[in-house]
Amino acid sequence: MPLSALVFSSCENWLEASSSSNVEADKLFQTREGFHDALTGIYMNMGESDAYGGYMTWYCNDCIAYPLGTTSSITNYFQRHEYGNNTTRPMVEAIWSRCYNIVANINMILRELEARRNVIANQDEYNIIKGELLGLRAYIHFDLLRLYGVAVWNADNQGKLTVPYCREYSANVTPQRSYADTEALLMEDLNGAIEALGESDPLVMDASRKAEFESNYNLDGYWSKRQKHFNYYTALGLMARVYQWKDDKAKAAEYAQQVIDGAEGSFVTWANPDAILTATNDDNRDWTFSTEHIFSLEVTNLSTNTSGLLFDVAGSQNGICLPSNTVDNLLFVRYDEATGSQAGVEDLRGPAMRLRVGAYGYYDYKLYYSTNYASAYRNLMPMMKLSEMYYIVAENYVALGRNGDALAALDKVRVARGVSDAYESTADAATELMKEYYREFISEGQLVYYLKHCRVSSSIEPSFDVTYEDLVYPYPVDEVNYGRVQEL
Repeated sequence: MPLSALVFSSCENWLEASSSSNVEADKLFQTREGFHDALTGIYMNMGESDAYGGYMTWYCNDCIAYPLGTTSSITNYFQRHEYGNNTTRPMVEAIWSRCYNIVANINMILRELEARRNVIANQDEYNIIKGELLGLRAYIHFDLLRLYGVAVWNADNQGKLTVPYCREYSANVTPQRSYADTEALLMEDLNGAIEALGESDPLVMDASRKAEFESNYNLDGYWSKRQKHFNYYTALGLMARVYQWKDDKAKAAEYAQQVIDGAEGSFVTWANPDAILTATNDDNRDWTFSTEHIFSLEVTNLSTNTSGLLFDVAGSQNGICLPSNTVDNLLFVRYDEATGSQAGVEDLRGPAMRLRVGAYGYYDYKLYYSTNYASAYRNLMPMMKLSEMYYIVAENYVALGRNGDALAALDKVRVARGVSDAYESTADAATELMKEYYREFISEGQLVYYLKHCRVSSSIEPSFDVTYEDLVYPYPVDEVNYGRVQEL
């Protein structure tokens, strides 16, 4: 491993400290509930502030990709892509450490799962646990590959070394491998997840089989709410992301379409913009369009993580915001003289709902933390959404020269955002797709990956300098000193 494999270091509330992690593992994995708790610990760790609860979503990742305005010196360092100073370096290194800590814990659970088949005797439950863990291991490694690695996999870099892909729970150091070899490991995990979940995920069970599973193995509801677990459709969507990164747009679209065909209208449904806009108060508003989440995390510390940073709390005027010029003139134009479109006024992602004006620009309220503990929309972090699948399909249409079909795919999302008029046929789908990524993924940390994938040489906002080379985090100093090399 690239770091200490301290077991579940952030979950002391459900796993007591012990002088021996092996002793604790022996206690934990004696029951089905112990495996459930261990899996819950993985999701909790992923929601920590130095992972997807902050740094890998709305904070570091967004700060290096979006043109932002803020009084925060930390944010400004990230905006200038200065990763080596005493302020930013610990945060970049914390991402690496947290991710590999999570991977170490995944590997330990997988080891115990194989060793204790008598505990998880039901084949479906075994498949679900294994599928989720393999999928999460692939998910986390893939994000590390994209953050610390090259912009796209191709013949030019297949032989270069990349981040370690760790599949054993061991104190031994995992060697770096080439992109080609690492890709093979990633695909093995992801195909394993698709196979296991494709057989046993409750989302794909027929009615009689699901009823039997529910009555025997899901009485406590642990396997319900599949959007909050790495599920079968998450695995297909992640495969779409991987092929997009490989620049195989056709294969990426094929997997994205499988998600659309299988999940849309059943497992996930489009947001209702009228209901969201007319909600009685902010606590009752579905800020993240949660019905469209293919996979999301419940971040219990979201209010603490974002306090005083993400949006204008109690008029502090210290939050991270989008400059007015970017919002009003590029992303949410109120009136287009050429087409007569008023999409910028209608789009709920903009000033119509989620962007609220402050002293330095517009504050994004997507991750607004409800004070109503009964709210179904509280503390949600989107990890994969239906809209992204349509964008991947649209990208393939662009590559095929089918501009109209690409625009139609984008319009599918825009309707769910409250936009009433379709794109003009003369609109350039590639340009509009880029704008959609800016609009759709604010506070989610996804824009950085798309900009790298597109190998951008400039930002949508002329005043904000960014190239895809700027969007590469450096390896931790200790890793470099140990002998890791970062080949780009």
